[in-house]
Amino acid sequence: MPKKGKKAKAPLSDEEQLLLFQQKLLADEETAKKKERLLNQFLKDKLAKEEHNSALNLNKINTQWRMVLREVKTRELHKDIEILSQTFERVVDCKDSVIKNLEEKHFLRLQLENIVEDLWRRFQDALKNYTDATEDRKIAFEALKVKDEKSSKEIEAQMKRIQKLQEAISILKGKIMAHSRESEEQNQCIRNDKELVHVHLRKLKTQRTQAREVSQENLVKLTLESNATLKALRKIVDKGEKILKLAEICRKFETEEEKVLPFYASALTPKEQAEVEALNQEELTEDLAQVMVNYTGMENFWKRYNKVKLEVLSLQHRRAQLLDISGKLKEMLKQYLDGISVSDEVLSQPNPLFIVNHRSNLAQPLSMPAAQSGDK
Repeated sequence: MPKKGKKAKAPLSDEEQLLLFQQKLLADEETAKKKERLLNQFLKDKLAKEEHNSALNLNKINTQWRMVLREVKTRELHKDIEILSQTFERVVDCKDSVIKNLEEKHFLRLQLENIVEDLWRRFQDALKNYTDATEDRKIAFEALKVKDEKSSKEIEAQMKRIQKLQEAISILKGKIMAHSRESEEQNQCIRNDKELVHVHLRKLKTQRTQAREVSQENLVKLTLESNATLKALRKIVDKGEKILKLAEICRKFETEEEKVLPFYASALTPKEQAEVEALNQEELTEDLAQVMVNYTGMENFWKRYNKVKLEVLSLQHRRAQLLDISGKLKEMLKQYLDGISVSDEVLSQPNPLFIVNHRSNLAQPLSMPAAQSGDK
């Protein structure tokens, strides 16, 4: 017996290749869906993390803002306390000066009273001595008179001094009143400034709240737009990868002619080409012209695509013809096998081999179709 050789691997049929291609497409689609689910989960986690960070930063901002407000309020209170303490010290000094002048006036009055009493005693002594001795009394009287005049001058000087002190006290009281009015006006101005600052602070708080809301809305909008952009880019990337994979698969099925000349020229004659261009120019609009300009780069692709579609249609038509021929051949083979076998069932049916009196029981003579003879 001859040795059997190794069996050669049979080439895949069109249906098997189509089935294998569909399986690859399904696997790619499942991989894309899995990637999209992972991307959606990643984006959801990212959005939750961004919201958590936003809330944390908002709390930090509020805490820092409260600290700033506390510091500003503390400085304002310290300034108010310093102003009040200085005003109180001035008032105390004025009161003390008034109390020091009253005590001095009382002391002078007591001193003068003592002097008067002393003079009065001396006058009595002098009067007694005058009565005892006229000369001695007269001399003593003259001396005492001079001394009394001197004392009167001193008293008058003291009175003038007291009057000056009283005038100074009045002037000081007027200054105290003026300072009080000025301080009251300054305090009122400070209160007004404080109210203005509070109003401005409330406006700033309102603006900060509005700005925070706007930034929150912008953040949400940016997140949504970024998610949509990422999805669109992912779809474009997946589509490009799919196109590249299909191009690699199609490259394997290219013929030698297609590898050398991948793009065929137009099958139209120059006259037909001129007629088509004239027809296109008549119906051409601005929008259609823009679309044609945008798709000019895809002209070679559409050429190859149309060529492939034509080949597919030709193969489908050829397959239908072959299937029709195969069916007819199977029918003929069945009739032949039925003709060479003898049975009641076979005899009861039309049979080309059953001839009686030079006549067959077939309704019509068997003939080959024209399509079959043309394809042999």
